[in-house]
Amino acid sequence: MREITKLILIIFVFEVLLFLVASAIPQNNPTLVSQFNSTEKQILNVSYFGKVIHIYTHNLMVAILDFIPAIGLVVLAISIYSTGMVLSAFSSTLNVSGLLAAIGLMTLPHSWLELPSYAIASGSGLYIIIRPKEWIRGLLTLIIVPIELFLAALVESGEFYVSNPYMLWLYAIPAFVFLYFFYEFLQKTADKYIASKVKITQQPVSNYFPQTQPNLIQNPYADYITKYNQNWNLASYYETQGNIIEAMRYYWEALYYLITAVGLKLGMPTYSKEDYDNIIRSVGYKIGNPQLYDIYNEAFKIRVENRINDFSLFKTYISELAKYLHMI
Repeated sequence: MREITKLILIIFVFEVLLFLVASAIPQNNPTLVSQFNSTEKQILNVSYFGKVIHIYTHNLMVAILDFIPAIGLVVLAISIYSTGMVLSAFSSTLNVSGLLAAIGLMTLPHSWLELPSYAIASGSGLYIIIRPKEWIRGLLTLIIVPIELFLAALVESGEFYVSNPYMLWLYAIPAFVFLYFFYEFLQKTADKYIASKVKITQQPVSNYFPQTQPNLIQNPYADYITKYNQNWNLASYYETQGNIIEAMRYYWEALYYLITAVGLKLGMPTYSKEDYDNIIRSVGYKIGNPQLYDIYNEAFKIRVENRINDFSLFKTYISELAKYLHMI
């Protein structure tokens, strides 16, 4: 799971809990009730699209404030707590528990479109502070917020016109599916952009061949070592982002290039898997570790079967293989 996704989920859980806590605190405040009635009256006296625009513009303004890095978290907390207080005050006039009213509100489809959007806005702003070099991810993630809020406004406005508001889940569920894939699209776009900007840190050429041979850098061996470094760094980047599938892919490609380089150094062919097996066996015997092939074979199985749950074990195998290959 990506770091920004974890951040958004944490903020969302905090948001929901705060809303439930605030609504559970008994409120006997006529001013809050009056404000609620006034707002509700304004909404009821306009057309469907009037309701959509009224709800959308208000919620969008709140989300924009939530996006302000760091400050947005405070704004989110205040707005959610205030909403819970108003709900509690209004519920008390109906002799209904504020907490019960909040739980009931959470069962409506618009709540699960609207509330996550605030968490996404706050999480995007906070991510820019945590990962300033990846600010583009925060901005790209924010794109989903106005779209999600508009869908929420459509659903919430529709709840005024149907006898059973739960029927609107039929419209909300496709919206959730669309938003999920759109969110993934935005994250993958950010991955590609950031990966293209990642500074590839190459190890000194002197680590791999003598400096007394200046023309050796034009040798394919040096090219494969460079590709090994590039892929290893990309794999590390994707691992920090929680993109295990891409991390596993690039770690394996890095190992492939390293084995190829070692094969060239040993004068061994690299045309088939059997050739690579032979290189690993040869390295194992040279360094006195014949079990190296078993490690390589286990890593190969995890990669081929795409067993992301075994990624930690895969990374351990790959790292050990790289360490021994560097000894040649």
